[in-house]
Amino acid sequence: MSDLTIYAYKSWNRSGRRIGSFKLQLNPIHISVQKSTDNLKDDNKDASGETKTSNTSKFQPAKITFKFTLDNTGVVAKSINNKSKYYSITDSIKDLQKCTVNPDRSTHKNPYVHMTWGNTFLDFNYGQVTALKYDYTFFDRRGNPLRAEVTMTVTEIEHNYNRKFQSPDITKMPTIKDKDNLVKYSIDHYDDKKYYIRIAEYNNLPSVRALVNGKKIILPPLKK
Repeated sequence: MSDLTIYAYKSWNRSGRRIGSFKLQLNPIHISVQKSTDNLKDDNKDASGETKTSNTSKFQPAKITFKFTLDNTGVVAKSINNKSKYYSITDSIKDLQKCTVNPDRSTHKNPYVHMTWGNTFLDFNYGQVTALKYDYTFFDRRGNPLRAEVTMTVTEIEHNYNRKFQSPDITKMPTIKDKDNLVKYSIDHYDDKKYYIRIAEYNNLPSVRALVNGKKIILPPLKK
């Protein structure tokens, strides 16, 4: 069974450097998706001052809200974010904030994120966490929190790139076009040309030049 993972990036474009990730200990049981319906059309003034309506639709960002539990009581066998059993709830919250809401020192913006969990988020652009709330619900005798209920809202951002998230952490199947080559795929999708041989091996290609125009090629998640 896969775990919902939040990947954090310094910028929203496909060459953006990944700066961290956070894997949920317990997957959410409810995810709320809200699509804005405001300002579907642009109302502008023409040269005579009359209002004219454009049929060009504006971007409608999605807001995804979900809740999950962090538990260090010993009841849950799985560790938090793949850390040791001594990994505290407060440290876990700090790591989560670092991946989602702490501003970058150079850009002064909080990270751009994308979630992966099956095909739930395949049509979701890069987003930014616009709300993060956590409630401590259980403590040890010294007052240290042992359990937290976390609520997170991620708001999609607008950009002119394909809505299919171009992260190296999910499988993609682009159509081969003229002048495409494995080195180009490696650079475009993994930010490094060195993965072209592994792409060839994964697709059982007899050589790195054996690409057929119009066919699909599989670009799997690769561990760097």
